Amino acid sequence: MKNFKKNWRKMGFFMPFFLLIIFFLFVPFFQMLAKSFSTGSGQLGFSWYVEIFTKTSYLVAIKNSIWIAICSTILGTVIDFLLALSLTNAGKRNRRWYQSLLNLTSTFAGLPLTLAFVTLLGTAGVFVLIGKNAGISWLANYNLYSLKGMFIIFLYFQIPMGTLLLLPAFHEIRKEWKEAALLMNCSTFRFWRKIGIPIMMPSVMGTVNMLFANALIAYTTPYLLVNNGVPLLPIKITDMFVGDVRQRPELGSALSIVMLLIMLLVLTCTNLVKKLFQKGRK
Repeated sequence: MKNFKKNWRKMGFFMPFFLLIIFFLFVPFFQMLAKSFSTGSGQLGFSWYVEIFTKTSYLVAIKNSIWIAICSTILGTVIDFLLALSLTNAGKRNRRWYQSLLNLTSTFAGLPLTLAFVTLLGTAGVFVLIGKNAGISWLANYNLYSLKGMFIIFLYFQIPMGTLLLLPAFHEIRKEWKEAALLMNCSTFRFWRKIGIPIMMPSVMGTVNMLFANALIAYTTPYLLVNNGVPLLPIKITDMFVGDVRQRPELGSALSIVMLLIMLLVLTCTNLVKKLFQKGRK
């Protein structure tokens, strides 16, 4: 009985946090879920989901968001892994300087980031003009206001955050393991393939989940850059709630549920990969 009272007293300190979760996460989620199945006539149905998966504009938006999220996540994870690896081997002074730069660039988003990329790679951007004068065709014809052109912005989102997330994972790799591998004539590539990466796989998969979600829900910069010129799922969702012509919150809720299901699918896949690596280690 005494332990029960002590536990309740401890739980009392977390009550404000639990209330925040309930009112800011669970209540809006269940309201959104109910709206997504509402047909507008007081009945429940799948009409909004049928419209999403039969109308080309929504299918293209989902396809574009998944494509740019997957590509930026894969390439971003590779770059982040190499950057975090080099950072752990760097000197203390260089490490501090680079971490400060990562913290600075990770907060550089929204309108300032959009203006920076327009200045550099827009129609009359600095690099585009340099490409025209130097005769570099791919740079002179670079189109920032397209899906492929925006890829560099999404990749920019991934590098600072992914590197900062992977840095603690490299501290799990002990120097003694590397020294033992060298004594056994194990190459660096084989060490990372057999020992390093399997040990870091939970952290790597967690980083992949974060990067994918970060790219999938990115809204401000793409909206400021292309508005509805390039169909993307977050922009379509926002238009359903704050559209100037017609607001359709039920359809926006259904699109939000579809986005959530995509995230859950990716989370399931990464968990399966993590379990396969853990079984391989055993």
